[in-house]
Amino acid sequence: MKKSLLALLCLLSLALACGCAEGGNESPSLPESGSTAPSTEETLPQDVSSAPEEISPPLEESFQAPSAEDSSEEISEEVSEESEEEPMYTDKGDAEFIPSGYLLYNGAAYSQTHYNHETAGKYADVYAEYAKTFPGVGIHVINMPASVINIENPFVQERVNDQGTVLDQNEAHIHGDVNFVNLKETFLAHRGEYLFFKSDFHWTQLGAYYAYEAFAKSVGLTPTPLSDFETEVTTDTFIGLTNTYANDPRINSFYDTIHVYWPTKEHTMAVYLSDMSLYRTYKNCIQTSIKTYSCYLTGDQAYIEINVPENDQNKTVLVIKESSANAFVPFLTEHYGNIIVIDPRHVMLDVKKIVKEKGVDDIILFAPASTCTRDAYCNYYKRLIGK
Repeated sequence: MKKSLLALLCLLSLALACGCAEGGNESPSLPESGSTAPSTEETLPQDVSSAPEEISPPLEESFQAPSAEDSSEEISEEVSEESEEEPMYTDKGDAEFIPSGYLLYNGAAYSQTHYNHETAGKYADVYAEYAKTFPGVGIHVINMPASVINIENPFVQERVNDQGTVLDQNEAHIHGDVNFVNLKETFLAHRGEYLFFKSDFHWTQLGAYYAYEAFAKSVGLTPTPLSDFETEVTTDTFIGLTNTYANDPRINSFYDTIHVYWPTKEHTMAVYLSDMSLYRTYKNCIQTSIKTYSCYLTGDQAYIEINVPENDQNKTVLVIKESSANAFVPFLTEHYGNIIVIDPRHVMLDVKKIVKEKGVDDIILFAPASTCTRDAYCNYYKRLIGK
């Protein structure tokens, strides 16, 4: 009996085991709400698994990522084509801005200036006042651009004030019967030539010639070709005054060459002191015994009269200037019988009286573009006409 009962229990256990095995073939049920899904972090790239699901939408079925080989080939072709069309200029050379505001580049010290809307407007008003005060007299304005206009390197140009734009902005203020001689296009056309000294903030006489050429054309005169002037090198070891302001000893190694362009017509130059006493008379307005920028007009003199017997004695120009005009004035001997030069830093005269007594035909108000950021010369100009 016991044996039969034991056999029956064994048969029942075997049947239950087989039933559990058949039930294992059923599909698993979905997890209940709130249950945790199995982690798939091991099979996902790290950047995808860590990103929120809403900013990682699934890729469209039609998208096929290129293989690594194909991708690199396509990218290299795109870069090559872009480089050919728009090469990136990144060669800054040895350009260095020093604390004084000067730029040292390619063995030269460069100056730049900026535009001042308010001050430029004041100068334009004074120019217009000259035109109103002297009807029938040509009023001309010449601004020497800062030397950075002569740098060709586009990498450097992107990092300085656009001097051509500064000139355009100054000109935009001009009103009344005033001739503003904008030197922008002239200097851009000759960019890269020896237009400015490396160690001095003045232009060379070559730069001054191009300004004269632009002025002459603006007033209907035919400029004397550059090739007609005899030239002479007075020194090739000139060190200018830039370091006086820049305070960088490297500038003292930027040696310059001074070229002079001899006027084609004989003339005399009388130099007067601040008290209007005659200092000395010269047979030429260029003195090569002076081995600096002061060889032109013998430097910044209070009052100068130049006479050119060969030219019309009834044709007179008055130049109210600072030192940048010194290299420019000699070219005026090509056209005017009489040239009067006033430096208002050293003498304050009655320009109304001079214009009347000397029969002045043209007045040139001459200064660097940088002066239009400060009131000093604006005040000089006003005082000269009693304003």
